[in-house]
Amino acid sequence: MEAVSATPTDVMVAVFGASAGVGGLVLVFLGVLITSIGTYPGGTSDQALAPLRRGAWYAVGAFGGSLATIAASLAWLAVHDAHWLYVVTLAMFSVLLVALLGLAIVVARETT
Repeated sequence: MEAVSATPTDVMVAVFGASAGVGGLVLVFLGVLITSIGTYPGGTSDQALAPLRRGAWYAVGAFGGSLATIAASLAWLAVHDAHWLYVVTLAMFSVLLVALLGLAIVVARETT
């Protein structure tokens, strides 16, 4: 049986979809953080809410990273022959995954 390897187009379609999925996951996570902030009474100190607010802003940053990766993969799919864009998009996706892990670790550490 002959081995089949993924084409660059297959890889970019997968990165496009996975980046959109990460963006959706981060938006759900952001919603949980914002809802958690909203459950505190109105007189709660800013210091008590600071970890949740920081986590929410980190989530916004991760969402922005997912949008940037989606845009880069879509641009590569439109251009199709830009090797530099292919490499940059894969690097962006790798950074996005590391950022997602970092987001989970930081928010878990700051809110528990």
